[in-house]
Amino acid sequence: MGTAMKRTTIFLTKEQHERLRNLVFEQRTSMGKLLRDAALEILEDEEDIREGLKGLADEEGTMTLDQYKQSRLEHLGELLRSG
Repeated sequence: MGTAMKRTTIFLTKEQHERLRNLVFEQRTSMGKLLRDAALEILEDEEDIREGLKGLADEEGTMTLDQYKQSRLEHLGELLRSG
């Protein structure tokens, strides 16, 4: 059994409607499916953005640029001393 659907109404300009009709014809699909797919893509993109921003806010296991530069200098010093 499929997912329950909720009816909605959208208003398009004539140009938008015509372009979507052409796309529907080219893709051999329905206007409803095309719009549902577009809505799903927007929702998934928004979810990805939220998860990405959440990940960027998590500083665990990260270092500042200055800390990184210092660790590279220390590593280079170790290489020079051992080589």
